[in-house]
Amino acid sequence: MRQLVRAAMALVAVVVVGSVVVLATPQFGDSAFERVWKRQDLLIETAEVTDRSWTWGPAVSSLLEEEMKQSPGGHRRVQYFEKSRMEINDPNADASDLWYVTNGLLPIEMITGRMQTGYDYSTEYKVRGQARVSAVGDAGTYPTYADLLPFYSGQPIEAVDTSKLNQPVTTLLNNNGSLGEFTDFTGDPLTNLGQATGPDGVNRGIPQAFLDFMTMYGSVYEDRPLRGQRVFPEPLFVFGLPITEPYWVQSTVGGTEMPILFQVFERRVLTYNPANPFSFRVEMGNVGKHYYEWRYGASPTPPATATPEEPYPAP
Repeated sequence: MRQLVRAAMALVAVVVVGSVVVLATPQFGDSAFERVWKRQDLLIETAEVTDRSWTWGPAVSSLLEEEMKQSPGGHRRVQYFEKSRMEINDPNADASDLWYVTNGLLPIEMITGRMQTGYDYSTEYKVRGQARVSAVGDAGTYPTYADLLPFYSGQPIEAVDTSKLNQPVTTLLNNNGSLGEFTDFTGDPLTNLGQATGPDGVNRGIPQAFLDFMTMYGSVYEDRPLRGQRVFPEPLFVFGLPITEPYWVQSTVGGTEMPILFQVFERRVLTYNPANPFSFRVEMGNVGKHYYEWRYGASPTPPATATPEEPYPAP
């Protein structure tokens, strides 16, 4: 796997993809991207950390410029990684600031079919068509990002119902889009509903497995390996706020059908697979890879149209 990672991150090409110019093709398109990537993933790449999976993953693109109205010249620098897109909106800003590099709201764009072209996502976007790409499990399995539109209100989820706190998540998302009940793992405390307070002061429901993952301690890299650190010192930076409730789904993973607990966040899709080894039960979906293929690759969605095929909730 590490050889594949190195190969994927060492691609050399200079091409024009649609309206997007590939500026360069080093291992990292910008030193700021490299700094962010190394903190969580360098020690995984070198096999010094073996008890968690990728945060960013291998690169799936070189450095690109994409439209962003508020950025200098109307374009910002981005690079796609398997699990995210890193962005520099203002290269003249303080590079030491945590938010100098941002991470795209890719799940929202794929669910709604709207590609963001400015800070005001309610008006500054281009219609691409919803991503009919599997958000959980193997390719071709339910649900796709498009299937999740009915469960996204256009905003982060509402405040948690306190009567559900510390109770197991049992809502099942059926393959026809209806909701049912799934009780096979009610004895697993990691499926209990916890809560986290957002910057808006709202307490939102998140399964304990995901909360533990977001707040875990471990080894990271900051100029040198550091032990016993918060892996995600600012979870909002990596994950964003939850935009769907947590659901169970009967998914297919590696060709085998199994129950998966998942929740979609502004920047990530988190999954909990009770069948995995404990350290890998929580993983992040490949939203960077999914988005890149949706936007630039052999698209599984219809070509861009002048208007949405259906009304979308305004984020």
